[in-house]
Amino acid sequence: MEIAKEHFSRYGYAGTNLEAIGKEAGVTRGPLYYYFKNKKELYAAVIEQEKIRVVDQYKQIFEQPCSIYEKLEKDILYCSSSQSLLRQIGVGGQGEPEIPMQDYSQKVYQIKEEALKRAVDKGELRTDAKIEEMLQFLYIFVYGMTELRKTENSELVLKQRTLMQDAQMFVEIFSVRYGV
Repeated sequence: MEIAKEHFSRYGYAGTNLEAIGKEAGVTRGPLYYYFKNKKELYAAVIEQEKIRVVDQYKQIFEQPCSIYEKLEKDILYCSSSQSLLRQIGVGGQGEPEIPMQDYSQKVYQIKEEALKRAVDKGELRTDAKIEEMLQFLYIFVYGMTELRKTENSELVLKQRTLMQDAQMFVEIFSVRYGV
């Protein structure tokens, strides 16, 4: 599965073939077809495995015994630097099978939502702060920073800023707006 994940990540869905995966894994196509009818089934299995891995990573981040601010900083660093295959879904173009992502997105959202609720209960965040608004702010910030770093203009806007500096800036703004 790891070799298949590497191939899908490197070559996209259309550029990946089972024969190359089998060759690298040291197996013929027969055993591959025994477990997976076709490339689409293998791709779906790889994506499902990656969803589990990433959700587990988010659980680790948000269940650590540290402040909500440290958790948010770690979340931003992970989201912005992760090379997960899940980030490529839907961008592969021709022939890429449609993979439902709603379940994964909901799990990640719930992990973050529960962590923010616990932070409110522990007195780290204001009781009148709206959890949904905090989550929207987090998602918009991460998406904006991630997408901006992909552009040619990122140097112009970001100068020499690091992801850590961006995460710290977010936490500073977040704590002013929502902290006690």
